[in-house]
Amino acid sequence: MRLAALYRTDAGDTRLHVAVDGGFAAVDELAAGARRPDLAGLRDVGDLYARGADALEQLRELAVTATATVASESIKYAPPVLCPGKIICVGLNYADHIAESRTGKPDRIVLFAKFPSCLVGHADPIRYPAITTELDYEGELAVVIGRQARNVPADSALDYVGGYTVINDVSARDLQGTEPQWIRGKALDTFAPLGPVLLDAAAAPPVADMRLRTLVNGEVRQDASCAQMITGVPELIAYISNGITLEPGDIIATGTPSGVAMGMNPPKYLQPGDKVSIEITAIGELINTVAAAP
Repeated sequence: MRLAALYRTDAGDTRLHVAVDGGFAAVDELAAGARRPDLAGLRDVGDLYARGADALEQLRELAVTATATVASESIKYAPPVLCPGKIICVGLNYADHIAESRTGKPDRIVLFAKFPSCLVGHADPIRYPAITTELDYEGELAVVIGRQARNVPADSALDYVGGYTVINDVSARDLQGTEPQWIRGKALDTFAPLGPVLLDAAAAPPVADMRLRTLVNGEVRQDASCAQMITGVPELIAYISNGITLEPGDIIATGTPSGVAMGMNPPKYLQPGDKVSIEITAIGELINTVAAAP
């Protein structure tokens, strides 16, 4: 099952949809047809996970026989999670990215945060703010938490994953490198494109079988197996949930492989008009274009 939050005709209003051959099926319509009002009114996957395991299982059952009522060409995507309580990002989680960053392997897992105001959907613009001249991309696998996780052991951590999607950890390298905290370097508006869809954990291949590719204007910049992560998804969930309670809809961005603009000689930073495409096996392709900030 693949899920998407799609805008309706009224501005800013979204509803959860199931991806099916030929387009999408609105969850509201599936719920009405099956007389399951507990699935009505879902705006995004965060709403779905907040309603618990029974609601998720009911939607999985309905998705099996769903047919498209919304054509793909007529839709506008929102982020699959509209307003997560937390966006926790992992730094330096691929050895080749550590090498291109010209730094040593950290002694501990590196964590930082983004804000919900960073989120934009597939095909939304990444705004190029005037306060940076070194705008960079980082294609990453994003894990969306499906149920509350606190002090979770690694051997059961995958039970808490709701699904997987694609995230672009957009970065302002000059701000990141010259300021003591990474807030402005990592968490400016539109610095977390997310989507286009979420792949249900029950239908997902092992993370080690997923492959990530990032292209800029059609040029392949990143191409790596997610098996190359230094710290895997179960260990990340265990580490983070030891002291930070993860709630349904929270997002973990698992780190980026080599190939970012900063690591090139000379660096090839993003410019207005550039198109960034990030593909991950079984999930889909997240595409955003850079636009000068007004």
